[in-house]
Amino acid sequence: MKFLTVIFLFLSGFVSGQDNSLLYQIKRKDKKVSYLFGTIHIIPDSLYYFPQKLDKIIAKSDEVILEVSDLYENQNALTELMTLDSGSCFDIFTPEQKDSVLQWGAGLLGIKPEQFEKEFEKRKPFILLQISFQGMITGKIRLVDMEIENKAKHDKIPVTGLETTTYQLSIFDKIPPAEMAGMIMETVRKPEDGRNTFKKMVQYYHQQDLENLSKIILESDDLGSYSEELLNKRNQNWIPKMEALMQNKSCFFAVGSGHLGGFNGVIQLLRQKGYEVTPVRY
Repeated sequence: MKFLTVIFLFLSGFVSGQDNSLLYQIKRKDKKVSYLFGTIHIIPDSLYYFPQKLDKIIAKSDEVILEVSDLYENQNALTELMTLDSGSCFDIFTPEQKDSVLQWGAGLLGIKPEQFEKEFEKRKPFILLQISFQGMITGKIRLVDMEIENKAKHDKIPVTGLETTTYQLSIFDKIPPAEMAGMIMETVRKPEDGRNTFKKMVQYYHQQDLENLSKIILESDDLGSYSEELLNKRNQNWIPKMEALMQNKSCFFAVGSGHLGGFNGVIQLLRQKGYEVTPVRY
């Protein structure tokens, strides 16, 4: 499922052969202890799990650092970034594909096809991938990053971000229209595949089973040229920022769980810089 792989990587990154834990302690001589936590960003409420141990670690931190700290606050700017400068969202499809997409989207949202077209025609096409989650998650959801941010603010702990919303969304602008159309059509034609894959991903995340989570992503075989932008480049950009933040502070970093593992993952990159990074079970 190419569309699910790309979206999940945007939300949670990439894992490979790492310890089964979502929480890691970061240590280096003469520096305060910091923590690295892998999130899934969005999860069904029934599987939401944030034990007291994590609350205590956040409460003792000098600063909480998310991938983006303003994602849920600056809604006007976010809407602008998701809006097309010209043309229609549906211009990337053939007439037959467009009809299928309108029927699919209208069914997900419980509205008429013409209403769906009117509401989304000025949105960037990747938004159609995001609404595909309407058919994957039923009931109440939790936005894990927002939960962490709220916990930090409750304890009056500063919250910052490793990158901007503008940069994150710009990654999708680099995907050629024809490839984006193909990703969207895949979920339109095979919605059950997406639901089953997402269910497994959430299950493995809930179990802190990063090994099986990585297998699902690896078996998709669809990352292609996007792995550099979605994974390696972002991970590498984060390391100097993390080092500067940890210079005199105890930090709690919360990023997509997949960014933790792999040869070019945050854990390995920090170890190469001389940090001791060890899993913490909770």
